[in-house]
Amino acid sequence: MKKILCPTDFSKTAMKAVDYAATIAQRAGARLTLLHVVHLPVVDTSETALIASELLQEQIRDAHEKMKDLQHRIEEKYSGSNNGFSCDYIIKESLLTDIAEHLTSTEGYHMIVMGTTGGGSALEELLIGSNAEAVIEQVRCPVLTIPATANWPDIRKIIYASDYVEEDKYALQQVWEMANLFDATVDVIHVSREATPESGAKAQQFWEELQRLFPDSPMRFQEVVSRHRMDGIKAYYNESEASLVAILRKDKGFFQELFSRSLTEKMTYKADVPLLVLHSRKL
Repeated sequence: MKKILCPTDFSKTAMKAVDYAATIAQRAGARLTLLHVVHLPVVDTSETALIASELLQEQIRDAHEKMKDLQHRIEEKYSGSNNGFSCDYIIKESLLTDIAEHLTSTEGYHMIVMGTTGGGSALEELLIGSNAEAVIEQVRCPVLTIPATANWPDIRKIIYASDYVEEDKYALQQVWEMANLFDATVDVIHVSREATPESGAKAQQFWEELQRLFPDSPMRFQEVVSRHRMDGIKAYYNESEASLVAILRKDKGFFQELFSRSLTEKMTYKADVPLLVLHSRKL
């Protein structure tokens, strides 16, 4: 993990994501790139086009000043380790999804870290959530989403939600890469509607396979009984005092449920749950 991209709009939510991105980049000796997107105004006449152009240039100048200041503060705070960490920034006139996809596919960024749940109005909540979902849909690299109320980025335990699929093995390799940066443990869980002898046997078989793949690693496995997968993950997250949850992007049912629940339910679930979304890859 040598290049990390962190979109920011300078909001409270985005700044919490910057802290996570900088901490991960520092520990990995990686390059952190801050990204700010300036949206092109919609115009319908030449007169409004001139005004829009002037406003756009003003936004860009303001963004450069803020990004320079943010870059300086990050370098001052995180550059003491001398392990290869560096920070730069990009300002683009584009859609966030388009530039994120372009940078990750052509410039080799290994992870995106961005804010999700906003700390302001209901409209802000919906827009930020929509941006996070759109970026995850568009890119192929892991995306770590950070809510504004998340704790300080001191990752001690990662929960990986497994569905007993082959892609879990590849995903867990990425989870371990993250965990090793923080000397964190990993709890692999599977949520079942009910505990049966069949589910117990399948869980034992899967756990034995993980032990062969990851010998001598601080990993635990737990079958969680819950009628709803999201509720089971949330309960385990709270009880185990975990730092973040990791899931596979291929599981569209859970992913869509996470982003399509009512605003109140979504905010309750994501209030302090950083979420690492991984993309499936056949082994």
